[in-house]
Amino acid sequence: MRFILLLLTSLIITGSLTAQDIHFTQYNLAPLSLNPALIGQFEGTFRIGGIYRDQDRSVNKNPFATASVFLDAPIFRGFGKNDWIGIGAVVLNDKAGTVSFNNTQFLAGLSYHLALGSKANTIISLGAEGGFVQKRIDKSAAESAQYLQSGGLDNSDIDNNVTNDNISYADFNTGISLRSALNKSMDFTLGFAVHHIAEPTYTGYTEAAAATIPDELEKQPRRLAGHAEFNIDLAPKWTLSPSLLYQRITKAQETAVQAIVGRHFNAEKDITFRFGAGYRTSDALEAHVGFDYKGLRIGAAYDITLSDKSTANLNQGGFEIAAAYIAKIRKAPVVKPVIFCPRF
Repeated sequence: MRFILLLLTSLIITGSLTAQDIHFTQYNLAPLSLNPALIGQFEGTFRIGGIYRDQDRSVNKNPFATASVFLDAPIFRGFGKNDWIGIGAVVLNDKAGTVSFNNTQFLAGLSYHLALGSKANTIISLGAEGGFVQKRIDKSAAESAQYLQSGGLDNSDIDNNVTNDNISYADFNTGISLRSALNKSMDFTLGFAVHHIAEPTYTGYTEAAAATIPDELEKQPRRLAGHAEFNIDLAPKWTLSPSLLYQRITKAQETAVQAIVGRHFNAEKDITFRFGAGYRTSDALEAHVGFDYKGLRIGAAYDITLSDKSTANLNQGGFEIAAAYIAKIRKAPVVKPVIFCPRF
């Protein structure tokens, strides 16, 4: 029982189960967390955005809360006539659990976008990002009367087995994507990313405790992510955007499918109301709503738990709100004055 309780505590300290990693329902509004190849993959001067996720509030007084902000821009011209280089950065903070587990990430990235064809209708993008991650817990919060009454761990157990409650390490991700316009009314994006390439060690166990724990629980396993999105103009005022996300960590896998419908409200198509649904296999049903106004996109999503976890949280899953803004700053042309000299 002591070993099992120690193992469970170690999982809390490392931040997640081996089969889990930070993920968002509105993954398309968190592009730098989805795939580094998406850095700078847009038409505009710069893009700034953020997303906030809150889940399991009904079963935990300290719910899982994740917040992230990002900034990226297509800033340099590439080697080809229509190529370009993008740069960007993302900051993420994740808080959860009784021991106030805190996970903070700062990643900066670079991408290269290769345009193919005379009209540059197809873009192949390569990206990479790296930075540091800090994880910490409040060991003093681990003591619980409920645990002690059931013979569980107290603070001395935590102190004897965990030497470092504040851990930092480097982390690296990479990815590739293909974006193409099939015709005037349809385009698509395909991508694949590998997160935590180096599988960093990020535990703070004592030597004795580490000897009893499998090696895979002391490392951040690689996360493989494949994604696809199609944008289709169904009619002058209607659009359809189906998307797919597949993720795998060791033997665990997750598939999410979504379909978002858009309705334009003016002739310029710069005001659009969006709504739709999604399904994450064996986990949750997703409801989506949002709107676009020129370069601004705002979205909200709610997860309705369908797995066995629904018994505990009464089908109340996670809530998300996100926004992204693409700025387009164009310099006004400089017109040199012309002085007409009359002829005599």
